[in-house]
Amino acid sequence: MNSDSAPSDDNGHGTLVAGVAAAAGNNGRGAAGIDWGVTIHPVKVLGSTGSGLTSNVVKGLTWAADNSMNVINMSLGGPSTSTLQSAVAYAASLGCAMAAASGNDGIAAVTFPAAYPAVVAVGALQADTLATFSNSGPELDVVAPGVAIYTAAKGGGYTYFSGTSAATPFVAGLMALE
Repeated sequence: MNSDSAPSDDNGHGTLVAGVAAAAGNNGRGAAGIDWGVTIHPVKVLGSTGSGLTSNVVKGLTWAADNSMNVINMSLGGPSTSTLQSAVAYAASLGCAMAAASGNDGIAAVTFPAAYPAVVAVGALQADTLATFSNSGPELDVVAPGVAIYTAAKGGGYTYFSGTSAATPFVAGLMALE
């Protein structure tokens, strides 16, 4: 989806997110994800800098929906576009549950795709309060831990991860539990 034929994680962000959602547990190593039994289907929509085109997000979201992904984690955000809104509606029509990051600007405005009604908008908690960086607003649906989350790191090992991108896979992992 990002015009890169290599399946590996270019930036490391995807590995961090996948670890929160699904790292193997009960093995005496590192950290455990929310749903140890889920299968991760990595869909690269952003480049090595962690940014990219909305058109790639749309392609990835459509691919995930067309390939029967039950839960779609979108630890990303940006402005609304009609094509993104259509892709979210399409995925919802196929029964995909979606969670997306609310944004890390510390403002009362949730980014897209999180702000679309069909998507669960996830904010980040620090201790028992909304993290200062977490976006909020009327579209915010839920908050989850989002500061200093210990998770799998690109290339092996473990590290700490903060942001609404770290909070979102907690919610997606719960959505995947049966």
